[in-house]
Amino acid sequence: MKNNLLRNALLFCLLVLASCDQGFEELNKDPNAVTAEQFNPSFLLTTAQLRSAQGDHNTSLYYGTCFVQQMASLSNVGIFDYHGDKYVYHKGNNEALWNATYGNTAKLIEDIIFQTEGDEEFNNLRQMARIWRTIIYHRLTDMYGDIPYFESSRGYYDQIYKPKYDAQKDIYLDMLSELEDAVSKLDATKDNFSAADIAYEGDIAKWKKLGNSMMLRLGMRLSKVEPSTAETWVKKAVAGGVFTDNEDNLLISGTDATGTSADLANGMSWTISVGTRSPGKIAATFFNFLNDNNDPRLKHTVAVYTDPTNVATKNTDPAIQKGLPNGLDRQTLEADPSYNPNSAGQEHQYSGVNRSVYAKLDGPRMFITNAEVQYMMAEAALRGWISGDAGSYYETGVSEAMKMLQQYDQSATITDQEIATYLAAHPFAGTSNVEAALEQINTQYWAATFLNGYEAFSNVRRSGYPVLTPINYPDNETGGLFPGRLRYPDNEPVLNVENYNAAVSSQGADNYITHVWWDTAN
Repeated sequence: MKNNLLRNALLFCLLVLASCDQGFEELNKDPNAVTAEQFNPSFLLTTAQLRSAQGDHNTSLYYGTCFVQQMASLSNVGIFDYHGDKYVYHKGNNEALWNATYGNTAKLIEDIIFQTEGDEEFNNLRQMARIWRTIIYHRLTDMYGDIPYFESSRGYYDQIYKPKYDAQKDIYLDMLSELEDAVSKLDATKDNFSAADIAYEGDIAKWKKLGNSMMLRLGMRLSKVEPSTAETWVKKAVAGGVFTDNEDNLLISGTDATGTSADLANGMSWTISVGTRSPGKIAATFFNFLNDNNDPRLKHTVAVYTDPTNVATKNTDPAIQKGLPNGLDRQTLEADPSYNPNSAGQEHQYSGVNRSVYAKLDGPRMFITNAEVQYMMAEAALRGWISGDAGSYYETGVSEAMKMLQQYDQSATITDQEIATYLAAHPFAGTSNVEAALEQINTQYWAATFLNGYEAFSNVRRSGYPVLTPINYPDNETGGLFPGRLRYPDNEPVLNVENYNAAVSSQGADNYITHVWWDTAN
């Protein structure tokens, strides 16, 4: 009797609870939450593209451009100083690219690839993400060497919280294969996700050209370490169709010309540092190359500077503009023969970057350009890897490099006549002197990658041109040798100790002297 009463009481309570739960689940749904059915992974591409042009600029500008002597500085201690000018270490700027990639962009790209697997609706988005993945990872491996790649950003999906470092050779071969496969699967008959693509607005033909042009870049990177492999991939890239004009250039522009939005703090703030902060000046090496060769780009590149004899006067005379020698500080500057002791400010007598061209908050950041592609094809033709005339490719490269300045600002227009005059004074060295031609091509490549510190530094290491005199500033990281890479972040030997140690054991000491795999100066 008691057992029956107990069972009935329990049954009654369960019925009451069940009736009370009606509508409770619906009531507790967040009306603003995005469900799995509503989620569109194309939103991630926009953010990944924009952030690829943000956040990592410190490494490119403050190290890369100075390593190759495009930029110089008298300062080397603050976050906005150009530490590569003196080969000195600064934790924040040394790690900026690493942290921005793994902390943000790589996760977004991996999310797209994971979320779109096997879903034909998102085919083109998936292929775009795979191509973009090579853009972000090749910069990373070029600057640091062996890096986490195959297990990167897999913490959420595979619970890999301490990814292993992969050999740069394996990374490069995989990136090349990924590019080939992604390009082959791009389909112009399917959704192009134009609203999400701030690079090419869904133009599938341009995405194919981008994938092949990246294949060309990566293939050329192997020209000395594995020339036969390099030749194979260069041929594939050119046969597939690479950039043909500046409209193909991969660039991402800022979105706020006035600097009143988040762009000022987190967007294209690299332009502010180039344009307005006193430490950064055009390096004498770069300035002298343009000036000595009567290069029409010079007048659009340099900015006015304070007259050494009158601080109130802004000197615009191009005849007395000059670049700052690398490796000087405010104490050693006075030993420089060109130093004017009457200067109202030590750095003011040296030319800065033209802010109205290169330092607009809504200006572009270049990733890969047709000028670079034409120079790479000139070298490939010179090596006998592809058909075509190396001299013609060279001349097209020079022309496109000069016309490209219009994409920064229309005021920086260089006329066809100016280009023709320059080419007449600097004809291609020809195939009879291969080494001189290689120097000519790759020195022009260096000029065309002004302010793209990642690519300029990589191609100088690969090609050996231009020949730069290393800096030997006191207490520098290399002992006066030209740098080969950057150091891994300080927390890697603590948070990922086993894999970090394996990478150092395989690649070499974690310092600025060790060279990456494709750099045969190793």
